Amino acid sequence: MLTMRPAIPDDRPGLATMIQNRSDWMKVNQLPGWRNWGKHVHELADNCTRHPIEMWVLTEYGDRILGCTTILRTSAPWTWTAAEAADTAYYLNGTVTDPAERHRKLGTLIADWAVDRAAREGISRVRRDCSSPALAEYYQQQNFQLIRKVSTPGGHTSYALERKAEEIPELASWLIPDITPPGISGRWRTPLAESARSNMAGAMGYFSRSFRGTAEASLSV
Repeated sequence: MLTMRPAIPDDRPGLATMIQNRSDWMKVNQLPGWRNWGKHVHELADNCTRHPIEMWVLTEYGDRILGCTTILRTSAPWTWTAAEAADTAYYLNGTVTDPAERHRKLGTLIADWAVDRAAREGISRVRRDCSSPALAEYYQQQNFQLIRKVSTPGGHTSYALERKAEEIPELASWLIPDITPPGISGRWRTPLAESARSNMAGAMGYFSRSFRGTAEASLSV
């Protein structure tokens, strides 16, 4: 059975291996961005140790890491309007899955989990942005709606997508959600306003890295 749980420091080796495998797979398949992924494997894996970054891992049989994602509570100011940023929303970033398991559509499963979790927490939307048109198209296949395409301060193109939060009862057939390892339960119970403030530094780091190719996942079906 698959489990979605908060990442912990002990996950770092498994995360690094999975992210490296993703980079290698991208290289073999001649997908853009593989060099940046390879350069920043350990930086991305280290997010499991950086509070208050809210990193989650998808595991099987309790310890094998098959995927990860990060939930931010703040938006990229160049992608979302002030009115949109005032909405309660999850901003998914750094979603990576094991390329050897891509036939299981784990990226879609992680997206559905986030949509379901957001609804159960009273969050209205799940959002994500990317600079790849192929990735934007893939997210639309996951029922995300393309809201706009904008130019960023660095001269890149950013695609803003969102999906309404809703409970997905059928997830229970595939996934044990929200298993929290002992000793860190309070870490993920931060009040929303405080969480938004504390996420700002981490969010800006993610947003800046996304345009260097390190915070975006590449077609992680």
